[in-house]
Amino acid sequence: MSESSAPEREPSPPQPMPMPIGVRLWFIWAFLLLAGTGILLPRIIEFVDFSERAPFSLLGIFMMLELAALLFGITVAMQRKRIGHRFAIGIAILAAPMLAGLPPILLDFPPKAAAGWQALFVPVGLAISIVLVVALLRPSSRAYFSED
Repeated sequence: MSESSAPEREPSPPQPMPMPIGVRLWFIWAFLLLAGTGILLPRIIEFVDFSERAPFSLLGIFMMLELAALLFGITVAMQRKRIGHRFAIGIAILAAPMLAGLPPILLDFPPKAAAGWQALFVPVGLAISIVLVVALLRPSSRAYFSED
């Protein structure tokens, strides 16, 4: 059989890069944040920070901004867009305020319990943030977000 009579194969598209561990960890964190926000949403809605007659609360505004950024970040990260990398780093930094600040406020902890909670969860949140940011800054994680 000659080369000219052999059927020509179309080149196969390149295989997509496997998801790096840093990106996997970030997706786990992002979906945990999404679940936590969903679970705490009724408390956030009924939370009053300065006046019963005010149509909004500062915590509610913060949480809605966090929710919008989280949903948009997950969406663009799933599409492997370059902006998804920046959103992933921004969302990774939310660990300390979300873990240490929200539960004492929303669950009406007494002052001593709130101080204890924050003393425990500020370091945990910082550790999560540092691990996620370092993992996301690795070259394999940066290369994963390759779409324009």
